Amino acid sequence: MREKHSGLYHALVVLPDHVYPFKTQVAGQWVRGVRSYNATLARIQRQYGAGHYGFKLDAYRQVFHLAGSILFLSTAAYLSQRLFGSPNAIYVFLAIAIGFITFQEFYLQRKTYRQLWRKGILDWLTWCVPMGVYFFTRIH
Repeated sequence: MREKHSGLYHALVVLPDHVYPFKTQVAGQWVRGVRSYNATLARIQRQYGAGHYGFKLDAYRQVFHLAGSILFLSTAAYLSQRLFGSPNAIYVFLAIAIGFITFQEFYLQRKTYRQLWRKGILDWLTWCVPMGVYFFTRIH
């Protein structure tokens, strides 16, 4: 039986599943979106075991992580300037984000979605490396 998850957090986690652009044949019919994603994931997990995504799905999901990281950086830079009037406030946002991402990837995702360590490390790097690059290019 599949576990049921709900809420904003789960909606963000499964967003890439719903907009999956690649087509897959399911029961003799070509489909896209969540049906294609789920069929591809099921095929990969039958072949390699639970928790594995394969190169294609891993790369696809990492694009979403990278976009999320860049969107977060842009939003944090804007908010730090507008709300706090200081470009230095972004470093507080970055520290909080890295703390949350660490908790999410190495505890929450493993507990909720049975994520493998390797995937958690890759996800963490994809989220945090852009933040680190931003930090190290901004320090004077």
